[in-house]
Amino acid sequence: MTLKVMMADDDASMRRLVQTVCEEAGYACCVAEGGEGALALFQREWPDVVVLDVMMPKVDGFEVCRRIRAVDENVPVLFLSARDGIIDKRIGFSFGGDDYLVKPFNEEELLMRIEALVRRSRRVQRTSTGTAEAKSRERFSLGPFSFDSVRHEVLKGEEPVTLTPKEFQLLFHLASHPGAVMSKDELIEELWGEEYLDGAISIAVYVRKIREKIEDNPAKPVFLKTVWGVGYSFEA
Repeated sequence: MTLKVMMADDDASMRRLVQTVCEEAGYACCVAEGGEGALALFQREWPDVVVLDVMMPKVDGFEVCRRIRAVDENVPVLFLSARDGIIDKRIGFSFGGDDYLVKPFNEEELLMRIEALVRRSRRVQRTSTGTAEAKSRERFSLGPFSFDSVRHEVLKGEEPVTLTPKEFQLLFHLASHPGAVMSKDELIEELWGEEYLDGAISIAVYVRKIREKIEDNPAKPVFLKTVWGVGYSFEA
C-alpha cells in the first residue's frame, strides 16, 4: 500500500515542490491551498503524514494541527515555516506537531524528515499491536491516577486531565515506569526519535505544563519530580 502524504501551503510553488519530492520518492501526495482546505482534505483522504505551512491565511498551520489532533492523535505532522525562532518551534510542538523544518530547505532533508516520521509512526503502530505485556499496560492505575493509552485519557480521581498528545505520551511513559529516573535525552529519543536529540524540544517545558495540570502546587511537585542533574521520574 502506497504511503500518502498530505501537504497544505498557500504558495503554489511550494505545493508543487513538496508534491514532486514525495512522488519521486514513491509516495502519493495530495495538496491543499490553505488551512480550511487542509481540514477538508484530511477528513476525505486520511493521509499517513501531514506537512503544513505555518503562515496560511484564515486558518494557520498551528490551528490545522490542533483540529487534526482532535480526531487523530497519531498521524505525524511536519511544520514548514520561514520563521526559525525557538518560540515558534515550541508553539508548533505544543500544538501537537512532530517536527519543524525551516524554509528554505534542502529537498533531500525534507524527504529524510518525512521518512523519519514514517519510521517512527510504524514503530509506534507495531508497539501498540505488540506483546501481551504491552497490552496489559494500555490501562492501569497509579495512586490517584488512571491511565488509558487507547483513549489517550488520564483521570485524577474522577476528574479528567486535559493533555496535549505529547504531554500525554510523556506522562504515560514516565508513569509506566514508576520511580524510574529518565534523562531528557532518553525521553526525547523514546517519544520523538534519536534524530531529534539536537533539536529544539524542551522536555522541561512539557514537564512544567503537565505539573500545572496534575499537581496541587506545581512549584512543589509531589508526582512528577525532577532529579537534579539526572532527569525526571513519576511516583504516586
